[in-house]
Amino acid sequence: MQSKKYKQNNDLVIVNAAINGDQKAYSKLMDLHWASIETLFSLKLNGKEDIEDLTIATFSKAFDKLETYKDSYAFSTWLHTIANNTLIDFYRKRQQKTVSIDLDNDDEDRYSMDIIDVNLGPEDNLIQKQKNKQIADLVQELKPHYRELIIMRYLQEMTYAEIAQRLKLPLGTVKAKLYRAKNLLEQILKPRENDY
Repeated sequence: MQSKKYKQNNDLVIVNAAINGDQKAYSKLMDLHWASIETLFSLKLNGKEDIEDLTIATFSKAFDKLETYKDSYAFSTWLHTIANNTLIDFYRKRQQKTVSIDLDNDDEDRYSMDIIDVNLGPEDNLIQKQKNKQIADLVQELKPHYRELIIMRYLQEMTYAEIAQRLKLPLGTVKAKLYRAKNLLEQILKPRENDY
């Protein structure tokens, strides 16, 4: 079994390689740490899709800020901090609109119950359809291999493993390429944010 110090030094070498532009280093970091981040989320969430999406979001945030990593902490500790913050953001965004229902009983005590309102109104449905169309148009601007990954993952709702199997690519490569595709999509979207 590798010592903790060896693993930390190995992570630092890989992080430095990634910072210096080695694309394979990103895949290697994902391969080494994917399971622990996924486990962290699976202990707190039930939905497999949410777990996968938050895991990839964690790596996306980490890779965007990789140059800020300081080796005074283990890379895994730094990554887990990002994962916990990603989870907090997820819970904040997930706070859903509720409808309150008051019930009277015979003793004239009042009970209140909040029920999640999951239905979109006609206006919300129209807005969502327009956004979906705009996103589909943006996806068409990606290079074909990135476009294919985005379509498989988000429109066909394939898992990372299914995509890897279909494209005959290693799982880490699929995750890294999807990360890159999402970043490219964000770069296309940023100048047009005011249009949406």
